[in-house]
Amino acid sequence: MNEFLKTINNSPIIIIAGPTASGKSEFAIDLAKEVSGTIINFDSMQVYKELKILSARPNRHYCKIIPHKLYGFLDADFPCSALYWRDMALIKIKESLFKGRTPILVGGTGLYIKSLLDGIDGVPKSLPEYRIKAEKIFKEEGSKKFYDIVKSVDPSIADRISANDKQRLIRNYSIWIQTGKTLYDWQNQASSNKKFFKNFIKVRLYPDRKIIRGVISERFYKMVADGAVDEVQALKGKDLSLPIMKAHGVRELLAFSSGGISFEEAASKTITNIRQYAKRQDTWFNNKYIADYKITNYRTNLNLHIKKILNLYDKLY
Repeated sequence: MNEFLKTINNSPIIIIAGPTASGKSEFAIDLAKEVSGTIINFDSMQVYKELKILSARPNRHYCKIIPHKLYGFLDADFPCSALYWRDMALIKIKESLFKGRTPILVGGTGLYIKSLLDGIDGVPKSLPEYRIKAEKIFKEEGSKKFYDIVKSVDPSIADRISANDKQRLIRNYSIWIQTGKTLYDWQNQASSNKKFFKNFIKVRLYPDRKIIRGVISERFYKMVADGAVDEVQALKGKDLSLPIMKAHGVRELLAFSSGGISFEEAASKTITNIRQYAKRQDTWFNNKYIADYKITNYRTNLNLHIKKILNLYDKLY
């Protein structure tokens, strides 16, 4: 049994990362067919049940062909974190390996995959009494002043958290008053014993930015045609600090459906925001993700790309 577990822990795990609209999901399916793969999501919006269209979640047809995990498994009111995702991903990776399948992690949320690759060492859970204290201070001081208060104890939030991100600000501050240590400090205590697996094959898709811009625009209009406006209507009245409410297109289409802005304005804002997000994703992966294999256009020479990844795969086995 110990030898079996050792084999499991040393088995290759494939990661396919890249910006939104780069074709990650389609490429993962083609690859999964060759390695008996199970596709595991690391996109922070595709985890939500209520956001099938706007998050570009793989459709049922693909899910029947290849097992897909961690897609649409959380309710909108649940604030998913990198730590929670990591814990769920570890379960699905181990389940996949025990079944003799290859885990293929697919997505574009850098903090999620970083939590798996680098570990999160002992981040404490925010206790209710401290969260209540933080929420009370937020309510009394207002968002701008509260942001300054949190920044005074943790200057690193200036690069990581928006002044409008109520949920993350409250969590950061509640952890600090609870432990005397910032969340950033806790997360930076990642150590080797938290790296549960070591044989990762890191693939990165980075298509030409002009192509991405066009695909983003086309895809948004298709989402609208497929029912995205009705989808976001179901989220009306939700707490705006919830992660799901920050998905690109949610607030814009809600504003359109309530008559606040025109459809043209909603579309323009959403497409612009998604394009800017894709650019930020590329920047993050440039700095934080060292790929073993890079692909600019997987549709060109698809078989060659798969062959080269399989060569990397065979070397690890």
